[in-house]
Amino acid sequence: MGKFKPSQAILPTEIRQISEITIDFTLSFLISVTGIVTNTLVIIVFARLGYRESVNISMTTIALWDLAKCAGAALQRFAGPLSLWSLAVAESWSNVGVVVMNYFVCFSSYVTSVLAAYVAVERCLCVCLPFKVKWLLTPKVTLFMCVSISIVVFGCFAVMFSIYDVIWVFSPEFNSTIAIYRYNTFALENKAILFDYYNYSGIVWPTASFVVIVVCTTIIVYKLAKSSEFRKGNSDVSQAEKQGEAPSSQNLSGRDRQVVKMLVVIIAIYVINLSPRIALYIAKQIIFDFYFLRKYHNMFLFVVYLLYIFDLTNGAINFFVFYTMSTAFRSKFLNMLPANRFKRCCSPSY
Repeated sequence: MGKFKPSQAILPTEIRQISEITIDFTLSFLISVTGIVTNTLVIIVFARLGYRESVNISMTTIALWDLAKCAGAALQRFAGPLSLWSLAVAESWSNVGVVVMNYFVCFSSYVTSVLAAYVAVERCLCVCLPFKVKWLLTPKVTLFMCVSISIVVFGCFAVMFSIYDVIWVFSPEFNSTIAIYRYNTFALENKAILFDYYNYSGIVWPTASFVVIVVCTTIIVYKLAKSSEFRKGNSDVSQAEKQGEAPSSQNLSGRDRQVVKMLVVIIAIYVINLSPRIALYIAKQIIFDFYFLRKYHNMFLFVVYLLYIFDLTNGAINFFVFYTMSTAFRSKFLNMLPANRFKRCCSPSY
């Protein structure tokens, strides 16, 4: 059986290959490597800060998934550097990467989006009912929820790792034997059920996360605005308490308010990231041939290349958000730098 040849009508293979080199092999690879570094730093800094705060646990879990996602994406795109040595080896690596790493990167994005939705719900409850839910949202509960979400969401898509066979065929184009992928017997026998399940799951999970994130973020922003108005109208809190006024549950501490604002920014990034992915899955559901190894294979890959820019940027950017908006994170990170550690060691003590 020869190599699959997609339709050239909308996007010729040559143009798709150029976009693969410029967008996927170059830009996405650089973002992936950046994400490996930034997520490693996030995990180390939160480990130094400790896990007494539930938000540190949820952010570390997201960073672990983002690290795995960026590492998988970098490995998949290693076909770019390999092409400098052997085009045939690079083609084989790229095809195997589609089977192994492509779905892993995609499903990791689903996991982090659902985790972001959980963080949004958690912070929403903390803002709306700060004194009533503090006993419930303990670090142990957060750890249990993060692990459960990871297992359930990733497990829902695990079946998709078993739909392709990798075979070796001789390619006249490369004048060498290369690895290609094709649907296996299991996929062909269960095509209708399998791909309907995959497509609907790919719509339901991101859309549900999107809705939860938007609703919770809207409530959080509203409550923060209301809290700010409350503080302006009651600048002398101690005097109000002396007059017998009960403290307001809306009056969050400055630290909690800053944490919430930081998380709102992170959640907003997820909203931006999820929008094109949801649009892609709706298009897949409407247009049957808009998928791998079908009529619009080239166009689908081109859109996926662009989509990965969103996914990988989302996976690499959190470090910069934490550094900019979290004083504790920034301070701990700066204290970890060799120059600052050297200054502390060499500073005379009096």
